[in-house]
Amino acid sequence: MGLMLSLLTSCAGDEGDPLMIEEPAPRPGDAEEEAPEVPTVPEEPEEPEVPGEEPAPEEPSSSPTGGVGVADVNLCVELKSAACPGDADAHLTRHGGLRPWAPCRFELVDQDTWELQSIRVAALGKDLPIVGIEGVLGDFDRLASAVDGGVSHLSEVAGLDRAFRWQDVDFHDGAWMPQGISGSFDASEDGLVAGREVVAVSWYHKSSVSGLKDREEVARISFVDVSALGEGGAAPYRHVLLVEPYLDGDRIDLRATKVHAGGIAWVGRYLYVADTAKGLRVYDTSQILEVSTAQDRIGYDAQTGEYHAYGYKYALPQVGAYLLSSESCWIRSSFVALDATSSPPSLITGEFHDHDVAGKLARWPLAGERLLASDPARGATAASELFFAQESDVQGALSVGGEWWLSCSAQSGAAGRLYQTSAGAPSVSHGWVVGPEDLMYDRVGGRLWSQNEFAGKRFVFGVDLAGY
Repeated sequence: MGLMLSLLTSCAGDEGDPLMIEEPAPRPGDAEEEAPEVPTVPEEPEEPEVPGEEPAPEEPSSSPTGGVGVADVNLCVELKSAACPGDADAHLTRHGGLRPWAPCRFELVDQDTWELQSIRVAALGKDLPIVGIEGVLGDFDRLASAVDGGVSHLSEVAGLDRAFRWQDVDFHDGAWMPQGISGSFDASEDGLVAGREVVAVSWYHKSSVSGLKDREEVARISFVDVSALGEGGAAPYRHVLLVEPYLDGDRIDLRATKVHAGGIAWVGRYLYVADTAKGLRVYDTSQILEVSTAQDRIGYDAQTGEYHAYGYKYALPQVGAYLLSSESCWIRSSFVALDATSSPPSLITGEFHDHDVAGKLARWPLAGERLLASDPARGATAASELFFAQESDVQGALSVGGEWWLSCSAQSGAAGRLYQTSAGAPSVSHGWVVGPEDLMYDRVGGRLWSQNEFAGKRFVFGVDLAGY
């Protein structure tokens, strides 16, 4: 243990947490997205520009179909070879399909914390059971129920194949807001984890509702077994808290991750979580920790010698992070999804814009379970594609076989829309739900999965994509 702590101390630096040290300075739009409680206008507020935080981006001299960025989409060799796109909304066309831009100015950098965080989790494993995802899937404590198309809040969804409703305590709780969706369909080629079909959903906590000021945007993941859902069976589940192991003096401790978690993507053992202003956080589902549920607090209690996670039995530790570099053009990570149909497989991230259609979508190539480094010496990954969405209020996006799907809120009063689109082709609109969120594709069953967020109207559902 002494040698392990020596390694931890030598790796940690003065602050004891490189995950925090390496994060870039705040940029315009750093505030997290926030959706209102009243679903009549389910918008998230605009994130204001902050003067002086970063140089103003160059505006394209013409529309994004003829400007420097578009002309050089496939010609960018160096990062500085194309201008950063500005607010080109005046040159864009709502519902006009995706508009490409040069991707080479968009870059995420691996913070290289994998080894350090693994050492920290191993140190915690001296005192805590490391149960992994298998332990969670064998210990459910809540039960979601199957529903069908007769539910009014799902009536606009075409091709509904299966759906579930959260247990009452979660269906009505306004203090927790569901956001991202992924699952075993992303995590493995056969669509199974530990022999089960699993849906994973991220939630963030709202202190304005609960009154628990120390827990603003604390985040959790619900792991739901949907293996029997297709036959109308129930869907058992359990919540797991997202945590960061860190060095506190001579002891490894736990603190809750504070992140909006607007999207998630489960790739092998790793769960990627969108961090709006910074990039992506990465959690290891093989290293889930079992902690004490005796107290509603976080971290180590010196009096009892126990670790806690705000009453949750399991904690999912952060092990990695990919953050925007100082050289990168600005782009929010409002959501993230896996595209297993691209070559190589890739992650899709994108921006929520609640009024204009200038939100950007980016593709990040994968090498196995981690991002593919375009500059290995720096651990940097450049985006391989960049588009303007040309739709507003995008809450989730994914690409399947080159065709794109955008889940958008507040398109017609309170109702959302699902847009089917591609580069250069006008968007096709489909009925969707009120308060829609992130998207996931089940490559085995051919289903598109999504959910809606508002208390009293929360369902998770899959539609047959072949019917669109």
